[in-house]
Amino acid sequence: MIVIKEREVLEEYENQFPLSDYFSFDIRPYTSIVTFDSTESILCEGDNPDFLYYLIDGRAKLFLSQKNGRISLINFLNAPCFIGEMELLGAQEAANGVTAITPCTCYAIHIMECKDKILNDTKFLRYLCLFLSQKAIGNTYNYTKNQSYPLEARLANFILLTSCNRLYREKHTEVSEFLGVTYRHLLYVLADFVKRGLLKKTEQGYSIQDLDALSKIAEGIEK
Repeated sequence: MIVIKEREVLEEYENQFPLSDYFSFDIRPYTSIVTFDSTESILCEGDNPDFLYYLIDGRAKLFLSQKNGRISLINFLNAPCFIGEMELLGAQEAANGVTAITPCTCYAIHIMECKDKILNDTKFLRYLCLFLSQKAIGNTYNYTKNQSYPLEARLANFILLTSCNRLYREKHTEVSEFLGVTYRHLLYVLADFVKRGLLKKTEQGYSIQDLDALSKIAEGIEK
């Protein structure tokens, strides 16, 4: 995590993404602007977060480690959105893991310095209710989507969602579980994408060779 300190950059973000719109008090004295590289942890699983993040730019993934050692993908986070709101509200004490997929820029609100103000701010709580409701609707949509579209379309969409700089490198076991298909079926479709020239297998993962064709396969599945 890198903290942005340049005054000009801070003012530019504050003008374009006014976080103060969500609060009835001045949140700026409690807020920093930070950046994360792709694959860097935004929230470490099991920690009690020190910050409430607001994702300004970028994409991230939310995951949970199971007792058997497997990692389950839960959801994907796209800007703009809050990160860590469930821990702030006390719905869960320890955070699920959140990792940046692409480089991410966030507002980082220092919770301990203003937690009482935040939790008693009716303007913010009303917004958060709307945000959480929309999030629940989105989760329902994603579940329905996983039941309604063929794997080829869902995988193409997943690759576009999780790739960074045209490189896709998610673990097959986690992806097959998230998409609700067998490991073997997933590998078959990936191999077909490679055969058709959409992807190329590399040491780092899969390089997207034909972005337009992959997007056409995923067409209609994106929100």
